[in-house]
Amino acid sequence: MRTSENGIALIKRWEGLELQSYQDIAGVWTIGYGHTETAGPNQKISEREAEELLRRDLEPRERAVGDLTSVPLNQNEFDALVSFVYNVGAGAYRNSTARKRLNRGDRVGAAEALTWFSKATIGGVLREVNGLKRRRAAEQALFLTPVNPPIVSDPKKVAENTRITPVEDAPRRESLGDSRTVQGAVVAGGAGAAASTIGRDSAEELDQLEGNIEQGTGLTEKPGDQGGLGAAGGAPSGDGTSVGGPTSDDAGATLPDVPGADEGTAPGDANAGDSGAAAPDGADGAPPDAPAATPPGETTTTVEMGPPRPSKHEKHAVDAQLQLALLIIILLSALYIVFARADDWWKYRR
Repeated sequence: MRTSENGIALIKRWEGLELQSYQDIAGVWTIGYGHTETAGPNQKISEREAEELLRRDLEPRERAVGDLTSVPLNQNEFDALVSFVYNVGAGAYRNSTARKRLNRGDRVGAAEALTWFSKATIGGVLREVNGLKRRRAAEQALFLTPVNPPIVSDPKKVAENTRITPVEDAPRRESLGDSRTVQGAVVAGGAGAAASTIGRDSAEELDQLEGNIEQGTGLTEKPGDQGGLGAAGGAPSGDGTSVGGPTSDDAGATLPDVPGADEGTAPGDANAGDSGAAAPDGADGAPPDAPAATPPGETTTTVEMGPPRPSKHEKHAVDAQLQLALLIIILLSALYIVFARADDWWKYRR
């Protein structure tokens, strides 16, 4: 099949005629009716030469349309596709949605997909070009124009009937997953669930910490019956038993028995009877950092100490930051939903 004079006129109208070479908006050297293969700087041709270049350029485009299309085409469909390939190239047509839809028999969908090629990279930026948009609309219109007038009186040709009174039916999305409102709601819901979980866990940890302090088990986050220190685990004693934790055979810190503990004397007042004040480090000739000697006849209790843990204030500060970030996500999601609904109303009035 060859391009008709109607199709050639369409290409001429949108390509324009330039008898002196120039660079188009994409920086490609062009001459004649959009000829680029042999164009270069400082070239001049006549109108007859431009016509010859056009018809020569049409041949590979016509072969591409015939080779890549597996359904029969009428003259208008063929002309529109040749104009399309003349502009975008055979490679773009091969990978296009328009060709895939057309080969499946969806001619209306193929015509719609032609209009998607309305942008070009200019100066490294992808932008919509009004001239391309109008050209795609003209090619779409030619593609959908019947070669012969439809027979509207035939009931079997109802799909081709244009005299039926139409009603507006705005396009809708194929699934809920494509709805921007649903997408925004999912993100907001997920962020809200995560924020509430972090808040609940932080509140439970704070309640546990306050309870441990009230029970005298504030040395650890765990209660005494779960391995913590304090009243629930038993007070330190001199019988060699562990205090709510590992036995005296385990390696760890040593807690000496304090003389006078039964009389209520505080550990820091063990030498109160000698001088009334604690002796400074190294007063007895021992190095300041040397461990205190255990008096003869007394037993010690060893408790395994775990690695240092982060401060409660630091942990809850991080939790608060995470909650703030999640609240920001929720706010942005809500704004996105509002924008999506307003945009849908503006476009589809629904």
